[in-house]
Parts: sequence; structure tokens; C-alpha cells
Amino acid sequence: MNSTGLDLVSVIFLGVAVVIFLYLRSILGSRTGNERRPYDPYSNDGSDTGQRTQRQQPRNQDNDNVVTMPDRRNDRNDGREMMHETPEVDIGEQIKKYADEGTPLSNGLHSIAAADNSFDPEQFMQGAERAYEMIITAFSEGDKRTLKRLLAKDVLTGFTAAIDEREKQGQSMATQFVGFDKITMLEAGIEDKQAEITVKFKSSLIRTIFGPEGEIIEGDETEIDKVTDIWTFSRAANGRDPNWKLIATESES
Repeated sequence: MNSTGLDLVSVIFLGVAVVIFLYLRSILGSRTGNERRPYDPYSNDGSDTGQRTQRQQPRNQDNDNVVTMPDRRNDRNDGREMMHETPEVDIGEQIKKYADEGTPLSNGLHSIAAADNSFDPEQFMQGAERAYEMIITAFSEGDKRTLKRLLAKDVLTGFTAAIDEREKQGQSMATQFVGFDKITMLEAGIEDKQAEITVKFKSSLIRTIFGPEGEIIEGDETEIDKVTDIWTFSRAANGRDPNWKLIATESES
């Protein structure tokens, strides 16, 4: 066979190869819509067949230990941001829970609310309960640092002196808070731009004082005492410091 014939055969085979290549490419390179997407280990959409994972629900969704702050929150719905406002507290209705209308106590609470737009009687009473327990516990343990945060200067001086005297005599004190029997708001008002509220606490405590050798010199570790304390709290109306401090104490027991 001459060179011309060989070249012709080569051209024919080359043409057939090109046709086959183009045919295979048209089949293998096309998408039918049923192909599986490549698995992405960082994707959490769980849509891949054979790689499906259940969407993780928010933790503690039904957990009573989770406290949701009563403030505005952002929710997204169909990609649109919506703002949900917490209804404003009706101070008048709140005050009625603690004082009859027209009484000096009611008028005093209204005067505090008028001067301090952040005042909430219910939140105050809840805070007063916590402060009472913290203060009697800190005094018993000689925790002056905690007392300094909760007491006004004059009251702190008295509490600190009692702690120092107790330690000087080698004594120690143990107090177990059993619970409140009754809490009553007695007085309220504004004086020199200071809001003041007086509260009567009737509580049950177990208090014991030990001597230098660990002997009991006062109280009983199993006997519950009924205690009545009258405490006055104060803070600047609409001031920067939102905390109330104990400014006066009185005991009926």
C-alpha cells in the first residue's frame, strides 16, 4: 500500500474517533436532574439521600430553668425581621397589689413612679426578698465585701463593728434561712430626690452563736426563731445606679 492510501486510512480512523468522542461526551456530560449532590460534611441541611440528619432543635426549649428576659426580641419570618414589644407594666395596677388607693403608702409609691420611670413595685419586692437573705447570711459569715455592696455607709459601719467584736471574742455565727412568713410594704416616698421604701420582713431562721472552743453559747441548731425586721431601702430616683441599698434597720424581736 502506498503512502497516499495509508494517509487516507489514517484520516478515516481519526474521523471515526472524533465522532465517537463527541457522542460519548454528549451522553456523559449531560445532567438528567437525578444526580446526587456531592456530600458536604459542613452542611446541616440534611437533604442528601443517604446523608440525612435530623435538624437539631433549640436546646432547653421546654426547660423551666431557662429564663427569658421580658425585653424586645428579634424574630425572622420568611426573611423579614419583626420586632415584638413587651407590653408596658401598668404601674397603677402594680401598686394596688401592695397598697390601697388613696393611702399614704399608695401615694408614696405613685410619687416614686412619677420621679423614676424604671420603678416597678413587684420587681422591688422580689429584690428586697433576695437582699434580706443575702444580708443576714453575709452578716453571719462575716462577709464584709457583700455587705458593702448592699448597705449604706452608716448601716455598714454598725454591721462591721458587730462582726469585728464577734471575731475579737473568738466567736462565730451560723444562720440558716428557713423562709419568709410574711413580707409587707409599710412606707414609701421621695425625699431629696431619693426614693425610700420601708418593708417589714417576718421570717423563720435558725441562728446559733459558737464560742472559741466551738461550744454553743446562744441559740440552738434545731430551734427555729421567728424574727421580725423592719428595713428601709433607698436609691436615687432615675439615677445611674439601679440598685437599692439598706439605709435603716429596726427589729421587733
